Amino acid sequence: MKRYEYWILDYRKNRYMEHLSRELLVDRLRYLIENLSTLETNGKIGMGNVSIDPWKELIISFTHVQEELKIRGESPPNNFLDGCAVPSPMVEASERLIEINRIASVKKPHLIKFGKKEYLSKNSLKVSLASSFMEPSLNVAQMDDEMKAIFHANPDEMTITTSKGEAIKPIGTVNITYETERDYYVFCSSGTFDIRMFSNFEADSCLFIYDSQRFADELISELRNHIEFDEYAYQMVEYVDPVKPKGKGREPIIEIYKHIRYQYQQEYRHVIVPSRGSPMLKDIFLSIDSISEYSELICL
Repeated sequence: MKRYEYWILDYRKNRYMEHLSRELLVDRLRYLIENLSTLETNGKIGMGNVSIDPWKELIISFTHVQEELKIRGESPPNNFLDGCAVPSPMVEASERLIEINRIASVKKPHLIKFGKKEYLSKNSLKVSLASSFMEPSLNVAQMDDEMKAIFHANPDEMTITTSKGEAIKPIGTVNITYETERDYYVFCSSGTFDIRMFSNFEADSCLFIYDSQRFADELISELRNHIEFDEYAYQMVEYVDPVKPKGKGREPIIEIYKHIRYQYQQEYRHVIVPSRGSPMLKDIFLSIDSISEYSELICL
């Protein structure tokens, strides 16, 4: 039996997506394709190595979506990938991509900040309010609702209790929303180097940061000159599958949670929660001159 045949058989034993609408299924197919796609060092579009994670887990989920659509006798619309986050080819830059990938593999930066040379060369960094990432001017890789998390629960696994204590079994997908009312600031970077980010973030440069702890200390110190804040934290983002979340029943920490749609970004984020009453500028622009002592600007 071939691997995909086993995955299909396994799904037919447990149709965990049977309750999802066609719209949600097609959207799932789209974001799985976005994550399975890669940008090769030759500048061409490729696919991740499906014999290892995370691509192995992604291709299994992809096969399950295809099978659910097949069982229903449905298929996605022809244009369902229009405007998606599959990286654009960069064949003309292949020699430079190969060289940059080599540098990254040798020097192993702690963090990578993708952006424009005109700003990164001046050690100019931007910290933004989480709510601002819903602005329509952002591209598909950047835009996200950073204030909430939505899960699509299987009705067979849910029971709703009324105010009178009566139990009700839902008959369709139960959308569970977690939301934070308090806005916060975020600085985004990548914890793993991937050349596709040049394409997804429309970047012509990236900053290799070789001392993540010193950077965090200096970022927080500089921010204190602009705003007052009670809490801050920094870590890799936790990517969560809204259909099959791991650790069911655990409420997500919105500030470090992201939909699996963005998993390919491997984001490392610094989160800063401003004090109540502190000015709430949409963007805070910082200049950390000392960053040049432990970083390196890499340009296409």
